[in-house]
Formats: sequence, C-alpha cells, structure tokens
Amino acid sequence: MKTSIELRLEKDLHDLTENSLYRSIPEFKHNCGMIDCATNSYLNLDTNHQIEKAANSMISTTSGNLASRLIRSGSPLFSELECEIAEWKGTESALLFNSGYAANTGIIQALARRSTVVFSDRLNHASIVDGIVLSGAKMVRYDHNNIYDLESKINDFPDSEKIIITDALFSMDGDIADLVRIARIADQTGSLLMVDEAHSSGVYGHAGNGLVHEMQLSDSVDIIVGTLSKALSGVGGYFAGSRLIRNYLINKSRSFIYSTALPESCLARNLAAVRYIRHHPRLGSELIEMAHEFRASLTEMGYNIGASVSYIIPIITGSAEKAIALSDYLAKQNIIAPAIRTPTVPVGQSRVRLSLHHGITRDELAHLQTTFEGASLWVNADS
Repeated sequence: MKTSIELRLEKDLHDLTENSLYRSIPEFKHNCGMIDCATNSYLNLDTNHQIEKAANSMISTTSGNLASRLIRSGSPLFSELECEIAEWKGTESALLFNSGYAANTGIIQALARRSTVVFSDRLNHASIVDGIVLSGAKMVRYDHNNIYDLESKINDFPDSEKIIITDALFSMDGDIADLVRIARIADQTGSLLMVDEAHSSGVYGHAGNGLVHEMQLSDSVDIIVGTLSKALSGVGGYFAGSRLIRNYLINKSRSFIYSTALPESCLARNLAAVRYIRHHPRLGSELIEMAHEFRASLTEMGYNIGASVSYIIPIITGSAEKAIALSDYLAKQNIIAPAIRTPTVPVGQSRVRLSLHHGITRDELAHLQTTFEGASLWVNADS
C-alpha cells in the first residue's frame, strides 16, 4: 500500500505532465554534427587542449578526495588557485567552494542572521534565494532590475543590518544588472553588496574578470561570487573579497566546513582555465560581438528576446507547449536548445534559451539564422 506522501508525489508528477512542465534528464549523446546552444561553456574551453595539457602538468596525484579542508588539506593547488582568483578579481582574498550553488548558500547563510534584511532581485538565481531562506534573514524581493523599487523598499528599513544581492548577468534573460546605481544605493544606506558573476566571469571585463571590473566598481562591491564552471568549464565556486569576510566564512559557512574538498585534478583544471582566459583577453569581446549581431537578426525576424544584451538569448514563447515545440523543431535542424518553463521562469514566460559560445563557426551561425527564419511565422504567431 502506498503512503500518503507517495500518492501526493504521483499526483504532482501527473499534474506536471498534464501542464507540459514535467522534466527528465536527457540521455548522453555525442553532439557530432549538432550546434550546441544549450551549453554554459561560453568560451568553448571544455575542448581546449592547451588547458588540458597545462592541467595535467600540475597534477601530482590522481588520487581521490581526502576530507574537508579544515580537517585535511589535500593539495597546494588550493592556495595557488585562490591567489590566482584574488589577483584576477582584484580582491584581498578568495575562498573556494565545491560549486556556485554551495558558494551562494554558504556565504549568505554565514553572513546573514534573523535580524538582517536581504534585498534580492526577483530574478536572482535559486541558490541566492535558498541561501537567504537557510540564514533565517528577512527576504525582501525587489522588482527585476528596478532601482526605484529597490530604493523604496530599502528605505523602509533605515536601522536594520542590510545586504543587497544581485546577479550581474541574469541566466534566463541575458540582461545585465544596473550595478552602478545599485552600488550607489548600497553606499548611501550602509548595505553590504554581493554580486554573483556566475554567467559574466570569463567574458566581460579586462581578461574576463567580470562586470564589476568592467563597470569600475571593484571598491564598491563587498562580495563577488563566481563559478568555475560555465565560461571556465571546470567545477567549483568561489568567494572573492576581503580577508575579514574570508576568515569569517572559513569559520561559519556550513557548505564550506562540512563538504569534502575538491580533488587535485579539478583544482588543476580550474587553475589552467583561469590562466588561459587571463592570457587571451580577446575571447570575451569576440563572443559579445557575435551575440550582438545575432540578437539583431532575431529581433528583425520578429522574435521576442526580452531585454537580452548578451550571449544568453531567450526566445520567449509564452506557453510551455510552444517552447517545447520550438525546442523539438530546432533539434530536428541539428540545434540543441532547451525549453525553459516554470518554476525556472515565471508562469507565462516559457522560452527557448539560446546560449551562444565562442566555438560557433560562421557557417553554423548562418545555419542558425536560416533555421530561425524558417520558424518565425508559426513561433511569433500569437506569442
């Protein structure tokens, strides 16, 4: 006999299926002949042999993990990678986490307390929301990229301890936070400012050091969070900021304290990728230029790409059914592009998410354009 919980789970899964919201893990397939517009490897470094060779030269052992870093430090590459990240980001220090998700949840959980008010952009990544919930702090969500709403809400808490958190580049919309004005509000209100550069690190800024640097806000942002996946195509996440905050996180961040540390092979791959990006500063600007041209062509075809200004380009269809149909159509044209539905995006905002990357050739870009020209009539109808 099934328990009441199992019956509830069955019903929830049935409802997801009925509403075109059921998700499953796709089977692994070699992408031979396919144009991959689903990847977050924006600089196409996942197949870079120079990085692979450099990483292999740094690995002293292929053995597995040992323990939490506070119990047993497994490799000198931890310190070397943290120093490289701090230098790259222009901060006093850096601290590695096992993922970007672990970084966000661990940092927020450690720094915020029940009396803290955290102001979070409504479209921030789920890891930020989860970190606020774990901390027990009061969460105040302001309208997406709406500086006036942020200012109005933050003025309601003049005497409270405050943290403002925003993504730099939003992962499902491809637009960029107004960091200059957010930094000004943080300064005026005595708020700690945390910026998640997960999708912008490696591409924006000099030698890929991010939007915070591109906007010359290094002295105004207290905490930079990033990931070693995505543009770096590695694994792990990081904090970059002051030594004071780093030391506090080492002692208070549960996702750092209670996680077995990354193995040396991962550290070497991450370190080689950071160094490669720093020595090839044109990679990001070339991708940004490609994306600018393709966004313009999609707009001319009548597609709704929202407020995207980056290599993340949503094709907003509205309905989940239409997003799935477009994704399936693209797959038949040898293009991998996922349908994104609620809860990842708001209800009625389903879309196909395109992520351009540095490895897309001119011929492939031409094929993308031809394919979207062929789909534009039925996709844009009543969308």
